[in-house]
Amino acid sequence: MARLNLEEKRQETVRKILDAAMEVFAEVGFAGARIDEIAKRSGVNKATIYYRIGDKEALYANVLHDVFADTVEKMLQNVKEAKNPEEKLKTYIRNIFRTVGQNPRLPPILLRELASGGRYFPDTVLKELTRIISALMGSLKEGVQKGDFIQTNPLTLHLMVAGATLLFKSIESIAENKTAAANLFKQIYQEFPGGFADEIESIILRGVRKKGFEESRGQGSE
Repeated sequence: MARLNLEEKRQETVRKILDAAMEVFAEVGFAGARIDEIAKRSGVNKATIYYRIGDKEALYANVLHDVFADTVEKMLQNVKEAKNPEEKLKTYIRNIFRTVGQNPRLPPILLRELASGGRYFPDTVLKELTRIISALMGSLKEGVQKGDFIQTNPLTLHLMVAGATLLFKSIESIAENKTAAANLFKQIYQEFPGGFADEIESIILRGVRKKGFEESRGQGSE
């Protein structure tokens, strides 16, 4: 029991450090983050941070890995269990949206990282992202083989879904504090009550379905 309690305390300490680190990285980015500030917010001294996790680079990698590792495993399992290519694509879109929604500090971190040209992005997290895109590629190929989808670049599709979701969540946070943005969001939600994820899903599916593509080409040639 004593060992279990000790391990639980260690895990709790690591959790406090990672939560504080994610908060700081979201506010000021990797370059602006300081171990002193992370220690202050977590209530853990610097020596413990270095001992339990490591330097700032290790903290950053752990913060992002903490989000993506679990997400990737769940997404891959959910996609695998989906009954057909269209359901797999829907599952992928929903998992992206859910991940960003459950981690509100993730958009500012990733947008800062993109702005820096991926200067600090950990290789371990890039590997997790390649697993997501590989699964998406497999779903799209299966859809093409079954005659359901047209040929679609998985990287382009991923950037459309992930990028739009990150920007939407960032703008949504602005709307919480700006009256003009809040009014616009309210108006849009009234016209499109299904929500952002539904709209993205609908747009993507209309774009990749072979039937819809062939019908649009037929109309265009008339």
